[in-house]
Amino acid sequence: MGGFGKVTSNMFVYEYGDDILLVDCGIGFPTEDMLGVDLLIPDVSYLKNKHKSIRALVLTHGHEDHTGALPYILPQLKNVPVYASKLTAHLVMEKLAEYEGIPKLVNILVPGQPLTLGKFTVESTRISHSIPDATNLIIKTPVGTVYHGSDFKFDFSPVDSVLPDVGAIAAAGNSGVQLLLSDCLGSERKGYTPSEKTLEEMFEREINTCPGKFIVTTMGSNISRFRQAIDAAVRHGRRVAVLGRSIGRNLNVAQNLGYLKVPKGVFIDPKQARRFPPQNLCLLVAGSQGQTGSAMDRLSMGEHQDAAIKSGDKIVFSSDYIPGTESATQSLIDSLSKLGATVVYSNITDNLHVSGHGSQQDLLLMMALTRPKYLLPIGGTYRHMVQYSRLAQSMGYQASQILLPEFNQTIDMSPEDVKLGSVVEVKNVMVDGLGVGDVGHVVLRDRQVLAEEGVVVAVVQTKQNQLSQIENVDLISRGFVFNKENTNLLSEASAQVKQNVSRKAGHIDSERHLRELVADTLERFFFEKTGRRPMILPVVVEV
Repeated sequence: MGGFGKVTSNMFVYEYGDDILLVDCGIGFPTEDMLGVDLLIPDVSYLKNKHKSIRALVLTHGHEDHTGALPYILPQLKNVPVYASKLTAHLVMEKLAEYEGIPKLVNILVPGQPLTLGKFTVESTRISHSIPDATNLIIKTPVGTVYHGSDFKFDFSPVDSVLPDVGAIAAAGNSGVQLLLSDCLGSERKGYTPSEKTLEEMFEREINTCPGKFIVTTMGSNISRFRQAIDAAVRHGRRVAVLGRSIGRNLNVAQNLGYLKVPKGVFIDPKQARRFPPQNLCLLVAGSQGQTGSAMDRLSMGEHQDAAIKSGDKIVFSSDYIPGTESATQSLIDSLSKLGATVVYSNITDNLHVSGHGSQQDLLLMMALTRPKYLLPIGGTYRHMVQYSRLAQSMGYQASQILLPEFNQTIDMSPEDVKLGSVVEVKNVMVDGLGVGDVGHVVLRDRQVLAEEGVVVAVVQTKQNQLSQIENVDLISRGFVFNKENTNLLSEASAQVKQNVSRKAGHIDSERHLRELVADTLERFFFEKTGRRPMILPVVVEV
């Protein structure tokens, strides 16, 4: 449902006979041409008549691109049981508590303890990522074992001291893995991905040269990153305030479960932040991708009620761009720079961010440990999949053993082989405010036209029961031309409408026909005169 050829909206369906196992349920981010769209969610149309076959939904870790769509998808799946590691489960339950009518219970899947779900047996194994308690899945099926390697790297000096369970991964390989699904987002980077702990030096360097507020922004669920920022603040005697509900919720859950240990008195209520000298403050702020309405967005516009950017403040962007958000993030950095802050980001400073995704040597190590017969790169764009294929071939795999499906293609696995299967209809499901799935490509195209070309409303007054007898044509323009300065253009357009209607009077047999004639006349006229195609909305009024 999502995860082939894209970085976000991860959701996978394993199906054998009458048994279905779901893995992950994440959101995606809209591209810049998806005007007004807040986020994307997986299309689960394929599952709508299969509710009784779904045995469970298993989550690999707590990032939004793997869990964020649950509030929208769970109501469609009719009380499917959900399983996750301890931290992931509590993060999800805390989020679901904000929604009415959705089951709140998420069951704990303990690493190393197999769970039977219909014809599937699922065992989670600990792996390194940019959030604690991340797991991969060993899925045993009647036709072979699948290692579901979602979002991983091998970090042997992690911030939380929890090492990846290399023994369990190797044991799966020794037992035989038919298919390895592997994170491929880092397939273009050489070497190993550095440890998250290497950022400790960066935080120390940046906070040590900050005379004002020390402000850190990254992905809201990157608990390990925030932990290091908090540790730096504690070393320098700064109080910490969290701006952004998602970060506050995640850190609160992590602290309550013991994944985050912070000395008493370090956290302060954001409303108290203005009472402290800037040099004694550290702010953890949501909105690293330039999301409209986020805490960082409001800070950049001087509209945040609890804090303001001043000269001497330093803002550290400790994250990479998510595809599609580059423009928004760069605009955000511009706005913050104009307010006098020192903005530190990846284009000008090295070592601000460490990826949670394995580089080439991490990926090769996973291949060596699992020794699969077939490989399927996931969680990256098509170019990442191609690079992963080249990497696997350097290990001796044949191209026929590496699957590169289209985004909507199935995979058929048997005891003998694994191959590309049929295509399933999958579309972008867009969330716009309270609307889910009611914005499609036609609506987006209309929004694009309105944004780029504007709109002209044509109010056509006709005699009652005489559609071809036009009394008047009023043209109202918005975003196309300024009415007061273009009265001649609009007057000519009105005259053109009257002339065309008069010429075709004998052929106008319905109000719809008249509207189509008016729209066609104005579209041709405006394009000829201005080279632009505004949206035309004809309205017929009988007088």
